Amino acid sequence: MKLSDLKNVPCIVWCLALNACMVLGWYATRPTLFTIDNSPHGVYRLETYHASLWQRIVHYDQKYPAIFRLYRVEPKELLGESEVVDLIGGGDISWHLDPPVQFNTVYAGSVMFENIPPECTEAAQIPGCPNTKP
Repeated sequence: MKLSDLKNVPCIVWCLALNACMVLGWYATRPTLFTIDNSPHGVYRLETYHASLWQRIVHYDQKYPAIFRLYRVEPKELLGESEVVDLIGGGDISWHLDPPVQFNTVYAGSVMFENIPPECTEAAQIPGCPNTKP
């Protein structure tokens, strides 16, 4: 194949090839959503993602590489994102936000999100919270 042969390739073929490369690049760098867990009173959401193809290559020593993202539901706000961690030991989730175990911490497997505001506050008045008046 000569260089002059490449000049005869139609523009649409070049555009399709460029788009295919962009989609492949996007896929290789984007983690995919695995599970969503809500806090006991629905104030926070923890999303678990399978690591992207690129992250799996970089962290080849991990059997089940994953990423955790913690969000506040209203207003929607990202509170934290973990590094790539291995879920081989399990991804058990534990919410320590309200009494009697109020540490303002969320545990997701080996990941710990600290300094998370409690769900039950005087201003929030969420049903099921100990400070809600009947």
